Amino acid sequence: MLCYALDLPRMRPLVVNPGGRLGVDDIVGREQEIRRYWRILERQGLVLGAERRLGKTHIVLKMHETGRDGFATFYQDLESVHGLTELVRALYRAVDHQLSGLKRAKRKAVDLWSTVLPKKLGNLDLPEARNNWKGLLIDAVNDVLEAVGPEDKVVLMWDELPLMLHNLHKREGADSVIQLLDLLRSLRQQHGARLRFLFTGSIGLHLVLRTLRVAGNANDPVNDMHLETVPPMVEAETIELASRLLCGLEHPPSDVETLARHLHKAIGGFPYYIHHIVDRLGELGRPASTTDITASAEALVCADDDPAHLAYYLQRLSTYYGPEEARLSLIVLDAVASQEGATTMDNLINLARHTLPEVRDEQVRETCLLLRRDHYLTLDRRDDVMAHDFRWHVVKQWWRHNRL
Repeated sequence: MLCYALDLPRMRPLVVNPGGRLGVDDIVGREQEIRRYWRILERQGLVLGAERRLGKTHIVLKMHETGRDGFATFYQDLESVHGLTELVRALYRAVDHQLSGLKRAKRKAVDLWSTVLPKKLGNLDLPEARNNWKGLLIDAVNDVLEAVGPEDKVVLMWDELPLMLHNLHKREGADSVIQLLDLLRSLRQQHGARLRFLFTGSIGLHLVLRTLRVAGNANDPVNDMHLETVPPMVEAETIELASRLLCGLEHPPSDVETLARHLHKAIGGFPYYIHHIVDRLGELGRPASTTDITASAEALVCADDDPAHLAYYLQRLSTYYGPEEARLSLIVLDAVASQEGATTMDNLINLARHTLPEVRDEQVRETCLLLRRDHYLTLDRRDDVMAHDFRWHVVKQWWRHNRL
């Protein structure tokens, strides 16, 4: 009963679930972001970018499952899609499932979507379908628009689109990716009054587009869409999430709010990391203290098995950057991590030269710009001087522990 006495909204206890898919009732907060994203979708498509573990997928799922008047939404997780025909098949499956609950769905559309079998797309065998994917995708989108009432906008929510494009590039080549992006842009322009796409991605769509420019594509296929970076949870929502998770432990602490505030200070507004730390606290077999939170946050960073998957920040450099870019990025990140606080550009260039004497000033500056866009670094004014630091303290802690 103690937990419910706290002056926090919706204090129903939550079960710890680090990394798992949450039910919509267990997704805490994000109302401010969701209201903004719906306002954007009223007028145009939306690209949501953020590093992993910030909760962007759950934001989109919450939008999809709670819905909004005037919109029909269709959610797809594209992480496992590696080809164009797979994308078309996935869209048919998503539409078939979702439209079953819409009274306005046309029977002929549902019948068509139900004919999509593992080895066929409609009446096309896969070899023929592979050469006709554009027509199939156009038909699928048109059928969705036709089946949904004309007063509603259709939002196709494509989660992890950049990862799918990366996989598609490796499997089918840059030209296929370019053609897909150009087709999606054409569909948005053709159906601008009603069709919206919402793309999310942790890779960063800009990295995929940069690779395509290297391959000779001069177009900007998403410049008609609005780009947003998903922020961490605000302090009040972080404290609510932490409090509800702490209340759900077998041995909840006596002062939940104090511990929740300490947890926010230790880890910030990353829901995934909060779930992980509370999960560790649940193994104590007793009520946790602030000292336990500090120790659990440190263990999350230093654990050999890397339960928070922080090594991803290192591994992605060699996956998505060119060899020279990755090398310079490591030099810059190591230099920034070596400093207790933020560091100026002059000092950063000097530190980089300790490792690579021939590095040019402009190379360091360009690398910093790239790392800022990829959310490794941030640039802020410190003591009347602009200085770089890691965007997230937890990543800097992991980097120092594992790289220095």
